[in-house]
Amino acid sequence: MNNPHGEFETCTTRQLLLFSARGPWNDETMKNGVVRMASNISQFEEGSQWAQVSCLYGESIMPPSTFDIFVKQTRIRKRRGLSFLAVVILDTDIMLTIKQQISLCYELAEVPFAFFDNVKDALCAIEERHISFNNEEAIAFFEQFDFTEK
Repeated sequence: MNNPHGEFETCTTRQLLLFSARGPWNDETMKNGVVRMASNISQFEEGSQWAQVSCLYGESIMPPSTFDIFVKQTRIRKRRGLSFLAVVILDTDIMLTIKQQISLCYELAEVPFAFFDNVKDALCAIEERHISFNNEEAIAFFEQFDFTEK
């Protein structure tokens, strides 16, 4: 078994899943993330629609085996009520590569998504979709779990 690559934090606020992470990723980290995110997703009322904001730092890319896990789990999240994904990519020199890989995953999983330049714009997009969340909690989460390399 390989050592996990990448780090992440996740939590929920009402009908919004928050995810902040620094890559690159491998299978072990992705599987750990699946378990933790599933625990958070189980807090959403069954049959309800919810959204996710992901803030990705660094080289948030993955090898093919990890990508396959990611696509499969994104399809499961969609079946569980995921209605929109807002993605913010920060602190990277490979933004286009990350966007290409993430876009392919969400397109394969048929999940609506958009990229944003910052967390505040991403949260505004979530509000426009009438997803219930605590804005102060969301901002505090992303401030606490800022994976920018210092």
